[in-house]
This record gives sequence, C-alpha cells and structure tokens, in this order.
Amino acid sequence: MKLRVSKKVELTLQNSNSKTYLEMLDGRSEELHFTQVAPTKFTVNDSDFSVKSGIDVDLEIMNVELEATSKSIWPGMKIGVKGGIHGQGQPIKASANIPLGKKMADGVQAETLLYWVIDTPEGTLHNKQPIHMKGTVTGLPPQDATFTSETVIPIYNDQDQQVGTIYGCLQSN
Repeated sequence: MKLRVSKKVELTLQNSNSKTYLEMLDGRSEELHFTQVAPTKFTVNDSDFSVKSGIDVDLEIMNVELEATSKSIWPGMKIGVKGGIHGQGQPIKASANIPLGKKMADGVQAETLLYWVIDTPEGTLHNKQPIHMKGTVTGLPPQDATFTSETVIPIYNDQDQQVGTIYGCLQSN
C-alpha cells in the first residue's frame, strides 16, 4: 500500500562548506575549498509512504551559490559555483528515505544530484552528468550532515568541449 502526502514546505540552509578536486585536461589540478555565498533555499515536496519501505521525501534545492579562491590553477582568483534556478535553470533534485520504524532524527540516508555552473578565469564550465552526493541526515534543513561523492565527473566549456574533471566532492552543513 502506498499513500501520497501532498504538502510543500520551504526551508533555508544558512551556511555550509564544500570542497572538490578540480583537474584540468592540461594537468593542472587543485583541491578547492568553497564557502556558501548566500543562504540555500529548498522546498520539501510531496512524500510517498509505503508499508514496505517507509517514507520517501522529495526535495528541490532552488539555489546554491559557492565561492572559492584558487591557490594553484588560477592563484588568488575567485571560482564561483551556482546550482539550481540561478545555475542550470531548474531546481536540484534531492531525496531522503525514512525506513519503516525509524524517525529522521535517528539518521537516514539522503542523496542529491548536483549540476553546477562553474565560473572561472578561463570561462564558464558545467557538468552534464550529475554529481551524485550521498549522506546521512537527522532533520531538515540538514544540520550537522556531510555528503560525499564517489565518481569522477567530466566538466565542459561553453563550446561543449571537455576541459577537465571534478571528483572527491564533500559538503558539510
């Protein structure tokens, strides 16, 4: 039996820190440490309840705006990341699963599929394949949560040519 609960709730994550490895095809690479430029707004959407699997909570992250200062690829220059409406033009999809018999406060698995627009001194870059982030959350907004990625993601320039990769993404709220 499945039951759909329809209710939208808007929430804000005030701050987070992120890091990722950026490697350009010409061999330049570095670990970038990002700070959140503006609060991240997101919406908790409809939820599905199943007596077999529990509750699936769907979220839409409306905006992400991050900034880092390059230390080696572009020394001293700012690198900006945007996601969501102000990045790729649509919300970022995220979800959490609350197994039957558990509460979110117990810690439940969550995942996010990130698409970034990366502003660099060499132009704007983007990923076509999502950065699949996974973590454990104990509430919404996800305070004291860490999300990580395990895949290498190609990044492309405005001419749709691959120029590098990002990997080892980590976000802490």
